[in-house]
Amino acid sequence: MMARDERRFKVADTNGDLIADKHEFTAFLHPEDHEHMKDVVVQETIEDIDKDGDGHVHSRGGVGGSGVGGVRAQQFMEFRDKNKDGKMDKEETLDWILPSDYDHAEAEAKHLLHESDANKDGKLSKQEILNKFDVFVGSQVTDFGERCYDTTSSRDTLF
Repeated sequence: MMARDERRFKVADTNGDLIADKHEFTAFLHPEDHEHMKDVVVQETIEDIDKDGDGHVHSRGGVGGSGVGGVRAQQFMEFRDKNKDGKMDKEETLDWILPSDYDHAEAEAKHLLHESDANKDGKLSKQEILNKFDVFVGSQVTDFGERCYDTTSSRDTLF
């Protein structure tokens, strides 16, 4: 773990002074949010998943830790393994974990709507949200529940 953290820190430390300023420390903690850290994110992901140590994610390997089978194997071959060589290289892994055409806010909004819209009218009522409060508390949209309450008053601020 120390070697991994050291490697990540060296990339985050953009001025090379071995002291992390606020921006560098944020890049160290959340590398997926910083362009210059993408290679580290890809390398760490491959290291976490790569079963045979060859630097690739294989369709026979362990996406999700248990091997790829059935629908997941088909999805891997159709969408992830773009060059059809049976494995994901660094570019394919980058596209998988940090897709350039993915809107996180839109995806989270669709997820919340899908999970909570009981009458499927495309709108959320107060009662639908309350019925699925656990979904909202676990959401990035509400900062994992922190934004559901105004800590300066006893008033519920979600509504």
